[in-house]
Amino acid sequence: MATLVTGAFGCIGSWVVRGLLADGERPVVYDLGDDPWRMRMIAGDDVASRVTLVRGDIADRDALIGVVREHGIRTIIHLAAWQVPLCRQDPAKGALVNVVGTANVFEAARALPGQVERVVYVSSAAVFGPPSLYPPGPLRDDAPPHPATHYGVYKVANEETARIYWEEHKIRSSGFRPLSVYGPGRDFGVTADPTLAMKAAVIGKPYQIRWGGSTDLIYTEDVARALIKASRATLDRARVYNLHGSSVSIADVVKMIETAWPQAKGLITHVEQALPFPAGLDDTRYQRDLGPATPTALVDGVRRTLDEFARLHKDGRLDTRELG
Repeated sequence: MATLVTGAFGCIGSWVVRGLLADGERPVVYDLGDDPWRMRMIAGDDVASRVTLVRGDIADRDALIGVVREHGIRTIIHLAAWQVPLCRQDPAKGALVNVVGTANVFEAARALPGQVERVVYVSSAAVFGPPSLYPPGPLRDDAPPHPATHYGVYKVANEETARIYWEEHKIRSSGFRPLSVYGPGRDFGVTADPTLAMKAAVIGKPYQIRWGGSTDLIYTEDVARALIKASRATLDRARVYNLHGSSVSIADVVKMIETAWPQAKGLITHVEQALPFPAGLDDTRYQRDLGPATPTALVDGVRRTLDEFARLHKDGRLDTRELG
């Protein structure tokens, strides 16, 4: 199966590439960047020789269609997107990348009927609003959207775009809504702070997580695994799934980091101000359609992240530019 991964140089994209390579595939990776350093960190220094690299802009529909045609792509795993801070700084460009870019992916599938079998993409729990708008407990997939950011608005648009492409063109798709993704490679965006705190702990530097309250943390490899599994499924329609990891308070995450890395005790702090997102997600629909899928336990994910950062630091390869 020929798989195209857009935004492959990002965190989740790099883990998707790693998973596809482990399964014996040679994915086509499509990204506007010129330095796949996250892919090298996560999938190995030789990753460039094991994939087909295409540099391109997700906003360029014709170029994207050409790549899909040339490489005989059967499945598209779409990850190219701007995060919350960039969308806030430049909403128009954020809409171009996130909304038009996603429409271009579906247009590429529509332009090659019978070739592209399905589109898998990342949405976000940012489609929902703050917990005060919903009943207590984990939030269901069918809870009404009420995004509090431009980024969330764009994700709602993408989910509706996928629905229309199914209804009008019968293009199968699966979208996934993680909340706070953590793990090696997660270094940008509002919810990257727990991972940055782990990186700071390893190098012995103080770090303040800029928010608090409770969130749903999911290990980045678990997200990649869900995307790959959906890319091989035979599901029809345009489906959207919540992804659940571990619902936990940031105060407890700090304690967990200190327990796993005692040298960091007192270095990691947080601001007790909750994000305008739900504190926990119900993934019943995902488990029914694509499970059983047991998420990585938070204590194990934290330990794995710290150990990987320690290994990279020892080798002089730990990127710390986000820590200033």
